[in-house]
Amino acid sequence: MIYKHFLSISTSLLGMSLVAQSPKQPAKATPVAIPVVTSETPSQDDVIRVKITPYRPALIRDPFSAPTDMEQAGKGDLVDDIGVKGYLKAGGAVYAVVSDSRGTTKRLPIGYRFRDGELVSIDEKSVTFHQWDISSTNRSVFRTVIKTFKREEGKR
Repeated sequence: MIYKHFLSISTSLLGMSLVAQSPKQPAKATPVAIPVVTSETPSQDDVIRVKITPYRPALIRDPFSAPTDMEQAGKGDLVDDIGVKGYLKAGGAVYAVVSDSRGTTKRLPIGYRFRDGELVSIDEKSVTFHQWDISSTNRSVFRTVIKTFKREEGKR
C-alpha cells in the first residue's frame, strides 16, 4: 500500500516538474555553405569520369624464357666457365691464357675481374682465382679456386 502511494506521489511530482519548465525556443538555423560551381571547381562529370590509362610494359622479353648467350656475354664470364690453357710473359708482365664458354681465347692479367671473381695469381702450373657469391655484394668472403693448365687434345 505504501508502495502505491509512493508511486503515485513520484509520478505527480515528475509531472509538475515537466509542466513548470518553460518551452524551449526553437534554435535558429545557421545557414549551410552551399558550394558554388565556378570555373576552378571541377564539375561532377569530371570527377566521376574514368580516364583510361594504357599499360605500357617496360619489360620486353618473355619472363619465362631462358637468357640467351648474347645477354650473358654482355655481363661477363663466370670463374667456373673459364678453362685455363697456359700463361705468357710479355713485357715483364705475366698473362693467363684462358678460353671462355663460347670458345674465345683471351690473355688476362693478374687482377682481371669476372662476374663472380677475380684472377689473383699465375704460376708455372696453375692460375688462382678468388670466387664469391654472384648475388652478394660482400667481396671479402670468397673461396679460392686453383685451375691447372689443360693440355689441348689432338696436339703433340
